[in-house]
Amino acid sequence: MKNKKYNASCFIFNGKKLDKNQIKIIKSNRKTILVIAGAGSGKTFTIAAKVRYLIEYKKINPKEILCISFTNESVNSLKKSINNKDVSIMTFHKLALNIIPKRKEILSEDMLTDIIMDTFNYDVLYGLFKVSKNEMVYLIQRFINLFKSKNYNLDYFYKFINKANKNEKLLLKEIMKCYICYESYLNKEKLMDFNDIINLAIDNIDNYNKMFRYIIIDEFQDTSYVKLELIKRLIKKTKSNLIVVGDDFQSIYKFTGSDITIITRFRYYFLFSKIFKLNKTYRAPNELVSLAGKFIMKNPAQIKKKLVSVNNLVNSIMIIYYDDLNICINNIIKEDKINNLFILARNNKDLDGIKIENKELNYKKLTIHKSKGLEEDYVFVIGLLDKINGFPNKIKDHAILRFVNHSKTYYPFEEERRLFYVALTRCKKRVYIFTKEGMESIFIKELLKYNKIKKSSIITLKNFE
Repeated sequence: MKNKKYNASCFIFNGKKLDKNQIKIIKSNRKTILVIAGAGSGKTFTIAAKVRYLIEYKKINPKEILCISFTNESVNSLKKSINNKDVSIMTFHKLALNIIPKRKEILSEDMLTDIIMDTFNYDVLYGLFKVSKNEMVYLIQRFINLFKSKNYNLDYFYKFINKANKNEKLLLKEIMKCYICYESYLNKEKLMDFNDIINLAIDNIDNYNKMFRYIIIDEFQDTSYVKLELIKRLIKKTKSNLIVVGDDFQSIYKFTGSDITIITRFRYYFLFSKIFKLNKTYRAPNELVSLAGKFIMKNPAQIKKKLVSVNNLVNSIMIIYYDDLNICINNIIKEDKINNLFILARNNKDLDGIKIENKELNYKKLTIHKSKGLEEDYVFVIGLLDKINGFPNKIKDHAILRFVNHSKTYYPFEEERRLFYVALTRCKKRVYIFTKEGMESIFIKELLKYNKIKKSSIITLKNFE
């Protein structure tokens, strides 16, 4: 009788009842689980409930549970929800630092930039590629970071050079020169960068003595191959169960080395795994979730799923045409009596110069990347303009990056589409999308096409000044 009573109560967590899909995940005894968690579907809540179930019902020692997430913010959110000091909750880099036996000092990101500036021959490269010095520095820096994020060694440069065309060979030689100088500096000063932390942890995994029975990973859609390799080796050593939670719709960090195929082809990397879906969302209104779902599923490589919301607010999307953005934003805040607001943009520079007149307004200005995992009542998405650095951003990756970034693109603006999906699904009440007449983003035009299918889904306001 006692077990029956507890078995019922364990599906109520922090005063909230788990839905049927969350309960399936909590009760599952499968050794390897992937949870595809839609935006606002309660993934942190589900992870915390699973941890409590393991500790209180399955009698797992909390010290044998490891939870990993990708940012300090998401780690702090998990710590708050789980509320158990004996459970190890950390970022990948913190885990890696615990594995490395002898720590080195971590190098500032700025040092790579400084070394590149002092090393490469800009005059030669400008003659070939006609790009500014800052653009070339950024390209070299990105190449080296992606190169190291794959745990490649110097030999790979020679492989790349053999496959490259004449101009690319010269660029690769300049990048290799910068890489050698950078690595020499790290070794001489006994320093490591953030890529070294993961790579060194992989090399030292056999000496790591801490044992886990459960490894739980949040934001799994942002995993890179070296992080995947670290986890596979840790599981092999500890024989632990693996639970990963993520949303392929929100994979937006390709530029840092993450690869969406790690989540979309999960069973390729982890045989005999079980896949669950959290498809009930508790955040964005249902009409917005439906529209955003149609929008994101234009990407053919996404995992097919349909979210349904418990929120039935209507008129949840507004497309705003403006002449003066500041005037327009302040008028909407005043007339719609908005109190809590995110202002989101594709690029940092689009957030500059937005002056909010209402001093009592609770608001944040964020890039869409930084807004992931967050929510607010109202969301303004600005910068939806059809231009090279608009949204979607039309700047193409330099061809040289193909050597270090193997993630294939299956559809135009694939990751930009996921980024816009993230922006749309931050709101609990309404999202306002700002554009200019004659300069509408292709994403705006696409939403307006959906509007013709279901007229109540979008209200278009023109010149709201």
